[in-house]
Amino acid sequence: MKDRPTEPKAWGFGSYVGKKGSENTSDNWRETRTIKLEYHTKDRPQKRRELHEAAERLGYAHCVFDSSDRYGAPTVAIILPLTEAINEGRYARLATVFAFELDHWRAVDGYSSMTHLAHVDQDCVIETFEGAVISPSAKIKETKNLYQNINPKHFCAAGPKAAVHLVEPIFTSHDGLFEWTATATETAQMTADSLLASIGVRLD
Repeated sequence: MKDRPTEPKAWGFGSYVGKKGSENTSDNWRETRTIKLEYHTKDRPQKRRELHEAAERLGYAHCVFDSSDRYGAPTVAIILPLTEAINEGRYARLATVFAFELDHWRAVDGYSSMTHLAHVDQDCVIETFEGAVISPSAKIKETKNLYQNINPKHFCAAGPKAAVHLVEPIFTSHDGLFEWTATATETAQMTADSLLASIGVRLD
């Protein structure tokens, strides 16, 4: 990479039937001993630190490094090593599990695909940290009832959807001594009165 500084490289961590980079396809993909997740960011040092802290809380060995998506936008990737090789089906499952455990958003499209590559250059920062190496069989068994039927683009969003909190209207007596929650009928009446008032109609 240092000999060809203007040429970005794409890193994958699986083994293939062929040896050429152009053969990074599902047909040629065989297995891997790592899970890689990649996230968009405007601040790589901060994102590396946040991903490290998340993996450290989980107790996992990991590597974080600067990368770019296929369009050149800045990203950071995290690698989680496994105790044994996994196939295509297990890769997608474990990528989803670890994405939930890390709980980071704005993932790069394709983050749960075993053929997903991280683009790097000669200036990328690479940091490695010790911890537990994950047993894929044990992790799949442990989470067999969790994170089912998840959209593969789930973590590509900017964040979780905010829960809608509806506050029931409160009535207060004229002397301020008593309060009570409006009934369904009273709420409907207030809504109708408010709508009419907004168009200049008042019912006395």
